[in-house]
Amino acid sequence: MAGEIYFNSDIMSQAMARSVDATARGLRNGLTDVKNDWKAESVDAAPIDTSNLRQQITAEVFTEGSGPGVEISANATRGSRRFNYAFYIHEEDAGGANVNGEKKFLDRPAQQNQEKWARWIEEEVGSELRRAGW
Repeated sequence: MAGEIYFNSDIMSQAMARSVDATARGLRNGLTDVKNDWKAESVDAAPIDTSNLRQQITAEVFTEGSGPGVEISANATRGSRRFNYAFYIHEEDAGGANVNGEKKFLDRPAQQNQEKWARWIEEEVGSELRRAGW
């Protein structure tokens, strides 16, 4: 014996639209939390001399391109030749014993907090979905 079930597809369409919006809000909220934490930890870990390097650390949330994420960078320059001190310290492992702070000041916080940040994003998405009625 075969049977059929009918339901109001308008309600389902509305619920699906709410879930997409809620997921996007949760993702954006979680990524913003990650951005703020990553930047703060990178600033704290960066070598300090004149504080120029710490002031030039920037972070932003992006949602376009290959997928959502957070991008962090530092571009502290010195002198008239525009020497990129941030690149020199971070990528060239330069400075030797004269550097007071973490040489990989952008990478280390990301490596240490990856699981925590993933949990934050999951919690934000879950929270927004619950608000949307799921």
